[in-house]
Amino acid sequence: MSTTLLGRRVLNDERADRSNERAQSRDVRTLVPAPSEAQLVRLWEGQRFPAQALVSGDTSLLRVVFRGRPCSGGAGPDFRDAIIELRGRRLRGDVELHVLASAFRRHGHHHDHAYDNVILHVVFWDDDGEKTCLATGRRVPVVALGPWVARRAEELQAWLCRPPLWQEPCWSANRRLGTEAVTVILDGEGDRRFREKADTFAAALIEEDGEEILYRGILEALGYSQNRELFRLLARALPWRQLRSCIRGHPPQERVLAAESALLGKAGFAGPLAGDPGALPSWAADRNGVESLGLPWRLAGIRPGNHPARRLAGAARLLVRYLGKGLLTGLLEKAAEASEERPQVLTTALRVDAGLIGPRRADEMAVNVVLPFALAWAEARQDKPLAQAALTLYQRYPKLSPYGILRRLTAALGQELTAGVRRQQGMLRLFHRCCRQGECNRCPLA
Repeated sequence: MSTTLLGRRVLNDERADRSNERAQSRDVRTLVPAPSEAQLVRLWEGQRFPAQALVSGDTSLLRVVFRGRPCSGGAGPDFRDAIIELRGRRLRGDVELHVLASAFRRHGHHHDHAYDNVILHVVFWDDDGEKTCLATGRRVPVVALGPWVARRAEELQAWLCRPPLWQEPCWSANRRLGTEAVTVILDGEGDRRFREKADTFAAALIEEDGEEILYRGILEALGYSQNRELFRLLARALPWRQLRSCIRGHPPQERVLAAESALLGKAGFAGPLAGDPGALPSWAADRNGVESLGLPWRLAGIRPGNHPARRLAGAARLLVRYLGKGLLTGLLEKAAEASEERPQVLTTALRVDAGLIGPRRADEMAVNVVLPFALAWAEARQDKPLAQAALTLYQRYPKLSPYGILRRLTAALGQELTAGVRRQQGMLRLFHRCCRQGECNRCPLA
C-alpha cells in the first residue's frame, strides 16, 4: 500500500472515531436532561459541584482558585477576572458558559473581541469536540460537566438545591461583624480612596503648575473609562497655558468657538459644535488650524451623549467660564462655598448646559478631581480652613449615580449601608483591591 493511501486510511479512521464519539454523546444527551444556561451559571457561581467534575477535553483536571465576578446584563463573558490552574499553570481571565459548546460560534462570540480575555469555556455538553477559538485566533480549553453528570444524573438537582459551598464574605458581613462595624469599614475605605487621590495630586504639585494639573484632571474625568487615557494625552499635548493663550486672543463672544476649535482640532474631530451642540462631528484632521494627534478614539458602544467630541465641547465652555479668575481660583472658591452643606453649588459650577456636562458627570468631577485637588492644594499651603472644607464636603456629599460594578456588593451589604459618596467610594476601593483581584481573604469584610 502506498504512503498516500495509508495516510488517507488513517485520516478516514480518525474521522470515523470522532463521528462515533459524537453519536454516542448525542445518545447520552437524550438520557440526561441538560440544565438551562441560567442553571449552569448558578452551578458555576456557587461552585456547587465537586472538583473532579472539571475535566478538560484532553482529560486534564482543572482547579478553580477564584471563579470570577458574575457579570449581569450587557455583552461579554459571564464571569470576569477568574483564576484557574490547569496543567501546572495559573491563568487569570474570563469564563464563558453555554449548554452546548457550539453556542459560542452560533452566538457570534468567535468574532467578538469582548471575549478576547476568555481563558475557559464551561459547557454541559461539548458537541464540538475541540478547543474554543476566540476572535484573536487563540484557543481555550473546554470543560464539559455533562459526561460526569451522566453518571450521576440524580445528583444534579441536589447540587442546585444545596447551599453554595462558597460565597463572598460580604454576604455575611452584617451578620458576622454587625452593621456599625461594616459602616466604619466602608467609611474608612472611602477616606483612604480620597486620600490616595489627594496624594497623587500632591505629588504632581511638587513639579507642576496647579492650574495645569486641575485642567488635566478635568479632561481625564470627561474621558470616562473608554477614553480616559486619550483625554490625558490630549491635555498634555494641548496644555492649559497654550489653550488659555489661544482663547484670550479672541473677543469674549468668540472664545467658546476658539476653545472648541482648538480642542476638537487637536483631538482629530471636525468642529466646532457651537452652532449645534446636539450634533456629533465626523472625523477630520487639522480642520481648525491645529495639528491633529490622530488619537485612536474608542467610539463603539458609546451613547451619543457621551461622544468624546461632545465632552470636549463641554470642556471648552467650562474652561471659558473660569478664564477670568482662573481655573484654580474659581473652582477652589466654589469648593469653599459649597462646604456649608451645599454640594449642589459645586455641581452647578461644573455643569454645562445642553447635556454637554450633565449633573452626574459634574458630581464625578467634583468628587474625583476638584475636592481631592483642593485638599492637596490646601495642605501644601497649610490652608487648614480650605483643607477642612474639602474633606467635610467630600464626607457629606450625596451618593453618586449607581455604578454597575458595585451592583453585587450593594446587594450583599444592603442599600441602607451604602448611602453617601464616602461609603460608595469605599466600596469602589474594596472592589478594585479585593473583588476584582479574587482576594476575598484580604477583604476587611472577611
